Amino acid sequence: MNCRDPGPGLTLPAAALATPPIDPLQQALALFHATPPDYRRAVGWFRAAAESGSSDGLAMLGLCQLEGLGMAADAVAARTLLERAAALGSAIGRFQLGRMLMTGRGGPADEAAGLSAYVAAAALGHAEASFNLANCLYAGVGCLPDRLAAKALYLRSRTLGCTLRPQGVLVQQRELKAVRTLALRFADPNRLVFLVQERQQELALVQAVVQPRNRAPRDAVAKKPKALRQAGLLAAGVVAAMAGTLGQYLRPASRDAGPTTINF
Repeated sequence: MNCRDPGPGLTLPAAALATPPIDPLQQALALFHATPPDYRRAVGWFRAAAESGSSDGLAMLGLCQLEGLGMAADAVAARTLLERAAALGSAIGRFQLGRMLMTGRGGPADEAAGLSAYVAAAALGHAEASFNLANCLYAGVGCLPDRLAAKALYLRSRTLGCTLRPQGVLVQQRELKAVRTLALRFADPNRLVFLVQERQQELALVQAVVQPRNRAPRDAVAKKPKALRQAGLLAAGVVAAMAGTLGQYLRPASRDAGPTTINF
């Protein structure tokens, strides 16, 4: 195509004037997902997108550098790019950074930070981040196990288009209503982060309450001052009162279930 100045007195055809400008990110993604993919050219367009201010373009450039697609692999440099993309709000950047933090590629591993990155990406509707977050919650990686939330997030990731499927994870009949309700709540990006944090705090509280403590010798208990015995009775009363709210955690759970009701 001849893009030279048509010169004085000449006008460009209407079709040329109506042609929309090329979106470097879309051009790059088309090459990246082509059959076969053209990673080398895609990298050039991802770089152009990043230079134009696209956080997703920067994230995809980081992914290409991480995996050595169309450019030399460099995990350390890729991590820097993904940290920048995540800070700019890219769901892709947060997801890929979460993967690096979980596995320790390009720097030290940090499961808690990786989980936070997954949560942030899932809140933006990233399907694979929702799936990976579910994996973490199910297994207790970087967090306390929360299998009800995990099952809800597996359902949420499927709704978002994730083709991955968890192996050996079953939703019990008694859990079905709670899982569906929680999945709907996770669909609200303004609530997902809050809900995950709230459930973790509640689980931590329950764990502190029900955690077995070393039993003192009988003679030591017998010699315990009256004030301390009264304090112990008061604590037992508090636990009994909490059972009304947290009772489902204090009952034996099925082998694959975890908490099975929603309190908030």
